[in-house]
Amino acid sequence: MSAPSSTQGVWLKCHVRELAPWATMTERVLNEIISTVEQMKGAAAAQVLHQHGIERLHEVIDTDDVTSLRNQVLERLRQPLLAMATAVGRQILGWDGDFYVDDYLILRINFPYEVARKTNPASENPGIGRLSATVREQFQARKVIDPVYAPKDYHRGHPPAAWAHGPHIDSWAGHSRDGRNIWWAIGEVPAEAGMVLYPELANASLPCERRTLYLQAGYRLPVPTYLPLAAGEMLVFDPEVLHGTHLNTTDATRVAISMRLNASRPTFDPACFYSREFWRRAADIEQGHDEVLHLRREDNFGAPVAAAPVQTPAAVPVIAGQLDQASGFIHGQLPAAGPDTQRIIVDAAPYRIMLVRTSDGTRAYDAACPHYGVDLADGGCDSGKVYCPACAISFDLQTGKSSCPSLTLQPYDIRQDGAAIRIRVAPPEAVAT
Repeated sequence: MSAPSSTQGVWLKCHVRELAPWATMTERVLNEIISTVEQMKGAAAAQVLHQHGIERLHEVIDTDDVTSLRNQVLERLRQPLLAMATAVGRQILGWDGDFYVDDYLILRINFPYEVARKTNPASENPGIGRLSATVREQFQARKVIDPVYAPKDYHRGHPPAAWAHGPHIDSWAGHSRDGRNIWWAIGEVPAEAGMVLYPELANASLPCERRTLYLQAGYRLPVPTYLPLAAGEMLVFDPEVLHGTHLNTTDATRVAISMRLNASRPTFDPACFYSREFWRRAADIEQGHDEVLHLRREDNFGAPVAAAPVQTPAAVPVIAGQLDQASGFIHGQLPAAGPDTQRIIVDAAPYRIMLVRTSDGTRAYDAACPHYGVDLADGGCDSGKVYCPACAISFDLQTGKSSCPSLTLQPYDIRQDGAAIRIRVAPPEAVAT
């Protein structure tokens, strides 16, 4: 088996064909999905997938069908999937002793955003998974509703099919500490639909927003590291490194499977209101024993961790602007050019404008990402693009466009005379009213 590619223990890539004896497991999952679609939607739907690939799944099912499809596929493949996850621990991670495998498996079916944003808002989140049937009743009995947690607010009314995971650390959201995640591409996963990581922050103390369980607003991120995968490739990574998912801005459905391993008995962060409590031992899986362990949250808290002070990166400079309602212009004064002035925020309520210096002059755009309305001042920026800190999509600094036609930054006309700027935000009559 060839050595997997890796980066300082943060992540590694391998292909399922390198994992004996699971070389054909991707095809097995694909065939199971297509067979289930045929049962649900008929032979013509299955034929579309046979001819054009699993990436056309959104053409033959809708979001209301995803729950049934996922449940049927995971029910039939649970045992081989758990056995394959165990093989990753043995063959890829080199774990010799007994270890733990999360019983919670996720079949991720994410439609293209242009399709997903028009789907049924009552449909179930396609990014969630399922436990074994034998422990679902226990799980429901242990379920906790937290009065602070409000994910729907964060997603700004988007239907669940159009959600993307913001940057987070898994233990913030009830997963075990010290785990390793497996993110396995069943179909091709391009950069515009895959995982993103922030390895520069691997040892940083980061603030969690308990309302969302994502990174707190106001923390400026570096440019995300994109991790595209070919069909059959696996990303095995440390989920305590900040990571998220790129909103699917392609024209193809993204299909992947997620699994989780722990080298030792799982422990949980007491700051989170719930925990993933149902696990299996690798030895049981290898011996064919269908046994699920209930590791109660309150019995398995991790040792207290001394909270290091959060070292917040320098913020994008903000200048006050004056809105002239008679003319429809915002007036302001630019600071002197410096090493961190490629972007400047102009704050003139109700407007918040992002100025970017490009090779063709200064451009002005609305500072909010059009997907979730998140402040782009918190995102990374390079010579040609600015990156949303929430959904990781990039916007061209020259045009404001992203890889998704419906997600483009609102541009504003800007006039500059030395350090003095005027930004046209509206016709005079629109501002005056």
